[in-house]
Amino acid sequence: MVDVIFVSVLVVVSIYLLVKGADYLIRGAVDIARILNISPLLIGLTIVAFGTGLPEFVLSLIALVQGHDNIALGNIIGSNITNIGLIIGISALVLPLKVRSKTLIYEFPFLLVSTFFFLLLAHDFYIYGQNVAALDRIDGVILLLIFGFFLFYIYRSIKEERRSVQKQFAEALQHKSPVWKDILLVGGGSIALFLGGNLFVRSATELAVNLGLSEAFIGLTIAAIGTSLPELFTSVVAAAQKHPDLAVGNIVGSNIFNILFTVGFISLLRPLSITPSLLVVDGVVMLAFTLLFLVFATNTRKIQRWKGAMLIVFYLLYLLFLFWRMG
Repeated sequence: MVDVIFVSVLVVVSIYLLVKGADYLIRGAVDIARILNISPLLIGLTIVAFGTGLPEFVLSLIALVQGHDNIALGNIIGSNITNIGLIIGISALVLPLKVRSKTLIYEFPFLLVSTFFFLLLAHDFYIYGQNVAALDRIDGVILLLIFGFFLFYIYRSIKEERRSVQKQFAEALQHKSPVWKDILLVGGGSIALFLGGNLFVRSATELAVNLGLSEAFIGLTIAAIGTSLPELFTSVVAAAQKHPDLAVGNIVGSNIFNILFTVGFISLLRPLSITPSLLVVDGVVMLAFTLLFLVFATNTRKIQRWKGAMLIVFYLLYLLFLFWRMG
């Protein structure tokens, strides 16, 4: 009983860190966008997305070192599903998310290609004709090279936007806070998000292990939801503060970061052995959610509340399926 109360207190503390961290990170990131004369979308795709992707990276790295490959990969797959199904869904309920045409042309295809390449490289049947689910160092190098290309695109986009964004965001680009304060907000917010997400995951995972759940299930549910809490609070706060571009950019950038950098990096450290069902079933679900996200965003260039509600329903159905499969 004492242990349950202690873990519950840790969960409450972790959620508080996530809420405050998200608030600080958003305020600092939006202000940095004003300083650099770039749109909030690109800040969401870089600083915010990579900052909120740190918990997934750290957890997967720790799981890899401890030999829990299914937790490491399940965390990435489950986090990307959660980011779209739950977080975009909730953010759209808070504020319908407008998606800029440039995002539809460039960033979404990056996300789709990243997801497709991950599944292609992870199952050796499609390349080597072997019925083996694994990621080796060559796969890691390929994913990191694609990530490098994505960063180059972001750099080019920032240079282009600095020429035209002054008129487009003339009113929003009025900067008032000192630069050092913005840097502290972004740094402190990222640290709080990292600590809060890590604390939540460790506490929840400990309870799950004691209940005898599988590593894949832990990775897809508790670890995924826990490490996605930074994205949840960051995107919801961004939507509430009327920065829909930042909310969308955070999820797109975070999912790209999860697949290309996190999976690429841990694959480079040590080859991973994966349970085939994790790819054949859950990996396909991740691809389906990504495609649905793309369709919803391109249909009217706006993710309305009813689309957000549908994403949440599909996500809850997926969770029910996971519990049914576990039984």
